[in-house]
Amino acid sequence: MDFSLYTKLSPQLSHNSYCCEFDSSSFIDSDFLNYQIVLPQQLQKAVVKRRAEYLAGRFCAKQVLTALNIPCFDIISGPDRAPIWPKNIIGSITHTQGIAMAIACQHTDIAGIGIDIEQLMSAKQELELQKQILHPDEYPLFRRLAGQLSHPLTVIFSAKESIFKALYPSVKQFFGFEAAQLIAFNQQQLQFKITKTLAEQVPQDTYVTVFYQCNKSVVLTECEFTIAAQPLKNINVGK
Repeated sequence: MDFSLYTKLSPQLSHNSYCCEFDSSSFIDSDFLNYQIVLPQQLQKAVVKRRAEYLAGRFCAKQVLTALNIPCFDIISGPDRAPIWPKNIIGSITHTQGIAMAIACQHTDIAGIGIDIEQLMSAKQELELQKQILHPDEYPLFRRLAGQLSHPLTVIFSAKESIFKALYPSVKQFFGFEAAQLIAFNQQQLQFKITKTLAEQVPQDTYVTVFYQCNKSVVLTECEFTIAAQPLKNINVGK
């Protein structure tokens, strides 16, 4: 399986990142050996698509770590399936159909980074999945977001996935979509409020910002979390 640089998405966070595209139908088991990436025991019997996506994500992470002068490190998954990065490195990995991305940094003042790439939902999914993804108090603002975007629910879903990844190192437990409520947005950013205390470092009413961008097939969201997260001052609701 070959990887080629994907340039249709450009992360807005100023950290080392790498995005590739790939064709999972060309995956063969020896690809892990060829790219010197460890195939975890729990994936050895997984379907081809799952193994290919895992390989692509780790390939991207390997490029990012090399850029950070850490060329030989195997990012394995912990019991919670979260990637285990080198000490003092904060990072995130995402993949969807034929696209994978990784991002990482060495900044010790950053508690977590989350990125997520999603295929755009169909119009039917955008309608049917709202109750599963939206906080009850989000609907008025969501409708305003829908006036700006063609796939607003895909963007919100992806943003909450990125929030989960960014907060997880501090929270260390699962939390659902209702834990984050959209409170403001503009053409590049979404701002959320955490609706309940998730951890000492993530109390209720913590503010989290997510960057977002869409092309014709996918959405990319990015979230950087610091312990002293505060509301943005220059984000105007609905603009």
